[in-house]
Amino acid sequence: MRVLHVADTHIGYSAYRRVDSRLGLNQREVDVYNAFTEFVNYAIETHPDLILHAGDLFDSVRPTNRAISHVLELLLRLSGEGIPFVVISGNHETPRLRETGSVFKLFEHLDGIYPVYEGRYDQIILDDLGVIVHAIPHTQTGIKNELEKVDKNESFDYNILMLHAGISGVSVFKQGVFNEEIIDYNELMRDFDYIALGHYHRAVHVGGSAYYSGSTERFSFAEAGEPKGFLEVDLGGDDVVRFRKLNTRDMIDLEPLDCTGLRAEEIMEEIRSRIVASDPAGKIVRLKVEKIPLAVYNTIEFDEIKRLTADAVHFEIRWDVLREEGGTYSTSVSFRSIKREFERYMVKLDLEEGEMKRLLDMGLRYLGEQEKNGEGGEA
Repeated sequence: MRVLHVADTHIGYSAYRRVDSRLGLNQREVDVYNAFTEFVNYAIETHPDLILHAGDLFDSVRPTNRAISHVLELLLRLSGEGIPFVVISGNHETPRLRETGSVFKLFEHLDGIYPVYEGRYDQIILDDLGVIVHAIPHTQTGIKNELEKVDKNESFDYNILMLHAGISGVSVFKQGVFNEEIIDYNELMRDFDYIALGHYHRAVHVGGSAYYSGSTERFSFAEAGEPKGFLEVDLGGDDVVRFRKLNTRDMIDLEPLDCTGLRAEEIMEEIRSRIVASDPAGKIVRLKVEKIPLAVYNTIEFDEIKRLTADAVHFEIRWDVLREEGGTYSTSVSFRSIKREFERYMVKLDLEEGEMKRLLDMGLRYLGEQEKNGEGGEA
């Protein structure tokens, strides 16, 4: 039996200020849509027996209508092809209060789509495949309690366990977010035919039959340079597990620049050369500049950096600045829209609604005129 194991698609995620010129949407939101679409296209082309999605299908409890529509369209395609799709809710999409309701309820009546989201252990039985899936979604009461309820059923050819959690033991696999659940490696019942894990964003073999598929896109610089994709699993016989890479946008965390002993012009030249070497067009890039004296920081040619990084989806410099009185402080510059920064500033002011709108419209109009004259833009 051939299974595709995917997780942490985080549909609806958006970041940075770059907009897709064709769709008019946040570029990273589009990137996330594209990654899941590529996965579904592969599934339809190769027609696996089963798809397992191990949680965080969506990035939030209340995804936008656009995010829901995108997922619904893709699930309908899988349903139409007769490919079973079992999905558990993860920590990102599970409401803290059950009364809030779950977006997964929308998918309950789709043929061949099996959402598990009510915070408790459930069994998905696929008789025609000889498969029972022991599915444990993210819970608010503790995943260990639900694990204790799992009971293998030897009358099926394949017993598969699915859960969305971090694992601790010889190695630690966690994301470091506030509501993640962590279980000890020894608590996993490792005699299952396959254990499909979600939550940890790197594809990794935890041990035995337990695997994380990783995420389908990069969501922080901690994931820079990591391949993203899903797992293709052949159960029965040799039980082969293969990683399938998806086409994702480059994210680069450049080698930090240590400014110790460097003159101002040497620091600027190092920054310039590293930007050019990274070829930032269409990429997401970060550069850390460490131990730069405050007096030198104040001479940095930010306009030139802005010009060199204009075609990047996002270029961020994190500065580790040496204070004149001793110690350091950190700041970052991501060269984002002046208009957006102005909007954020105005929201913080204590103004009446009418006055706020008048000043905001006036400011945006002025900035627009400056951009037309070539005097504004990014900062």
